[in-house]
Amino acid sequence: MICRKLLKKKRFINFILFAVCDAFESDYMFCAAAIAYFTLVSIIPLFITFFFIEIIVFNVNVLSLVPKDLLNSPLKPLFERVQHIITTTGILSGTAIPIMLWFARGVFLAVERSFTYILGKCNPAGYIGRNLLVILFIFVLWILMFAFYTLKLFFAVVFPLNFMANLLSSVGALSVMFLILFCLYYFLLPVKFHWKIVLKVSIFVFTMLTIFERLFLYFIENVSKIDLLFGSFAAVIIFLLWIYYSAIMVLIGAGILKAKMIAEDEYEESQNC
Repeated sequence: MICRKLLKKKRFINFILFAVCDAFESDYMFCAAAIAYFTLVSIIPLFITFFFIEIIVFNVNVLSLVPKDLLNSPLKPLFERVQHIITTTGILSGTAIPIMLWFARGVFLAVERSFTYILGKCNPAGYIGRNLLVILFIFVLWILMFAFYTLKLFFAVVFPLNFMANLLSSVGALSVMFLILFCLYYFLLPVKFHWKIVLKVSIFVFTMLTIFERLFLYFIENVSKIDLLFGSFAAVIIFLLWIYYSAIMVLIGAGILKAKMIAEDEYEESQNC
């Protein structure tokens, strides 16, 4: 209830302050932990699938897609292992993307349930509807990723070894990430908001996630200067914390929308869903 005192004015900055306060008052951390858990668990069956699929579609060099900061860090053996798996099994991102997203279904369901908890609204779609909604969201993500991959290949052909190709590829990657975040709020929230407020929230959260990413890369780069064993352990811990705090940031976006509902007297206490 203390956080509601921050909503005396219906300004976006007040909504942000409320969301940060509510993250502690309403324990967003537990929801973020669930999202982080499902994120890690979804990686295991993905790698198992990598070992059993042996269909060659394209030859993808994973190391060329990884930022140089990470390649110079203790996480380099992990990326080399992924590249080895892809090379020996013939996995391509075009084949792996729908499989990866399907195994990540638990992540999206955890996000959807977290949104339900924060906004205090039950999803009217019900159990079957929620699962169908998540599958639809996965399908949308697959289209976005496939479009980006196709665009990347197009730029590589049209602008070979050109700065413009790298620039457009980077901008394309950021655009896809932003669209994914926007779709996350637009499709998985149990309450429908006007697209303008969803866009504003998405821009704020995306900016904060970008800052988190730069901090993550900075720490990874610096722990690489430490003893190899300790550095590798620290890099993994930082990676887990990055997933956890990124999940909290996404939930703070839902908290901003909760603040808007409270300011407009549309919020009700949590229902048993």
